[in-house]
Amino acid sequence: MGLGLSLLYVSDLHMRPGNQEHLQREIWEAYQTHRPNVVLLGGDLCDHLACLDAVESLVGRFARSSLVGAVPGNHDTLLGKARVREAVVQAGAHWLPDGPVESQGVQLLGSPEHKRGSLPAVLCSHYPTVFPEAIRARIELVLAGHLHGWQVVFAQWGEYLYPGAWLSRWNGLRFSRENSTMLVSRGVTDLLPVRWNCPREVILAIL
Repeated sequence: MGLGLSLLYVSDLHMRPGNQEHLQREIWEAYQTHRPNVVLLGGDLCDHLACLDAVESLVGRFARSSLVGAVPGNHDTLLGKARVREAVVQAGAHWLPDGPVESQGVQLLGSPEHKRGSLPAVLCSHYPTVFPEAIRARIELVLAGHLHGWQVVFAQWGEYLYPGAWLSRWNGLRFSRENSTMLVSRGVTDLLPVRWNCPREVILAIL
């Protein structure tokens, strides 16, 4: 995009009482290393009500120096999207399903329908299946999660990671179609503690 903005994308935190302390520490270390202008949280933030305070604390630390936006994932829906939204908003971040945010020449979206005008746009969506709709909306960058690379990767062929790509069309790391690119995070952590050739990650993008 040529804007010179740095963006840290953090998805699939799955905070639980047993992991919240080390996750906060690891994610905060990544944040301090890169000091991004923007932090986007791609859903599945919390798996247990007892960890909402930890989510709010971490988001609040980001929001002191960076613009922060978040969207829910399927685990947040199970926990209660309203509760997760309240924690995020109370911490000083933007709940992107409520509407777009414009900052320093870019639109940050929680839905393809939110795109307005000709400003470059970044869509934060938990689900990679939104990509075809984003292409039609001419959204330049999509950040998604949810698939975790299927956690076990035996091979990569072109854009796709296998065996997961046999079951999920967008199981890969990067997809480019027309003028749109989608980056799919392998996630910060998982429910099942099994991974093979699929490291946990956050994504740093320069816009």
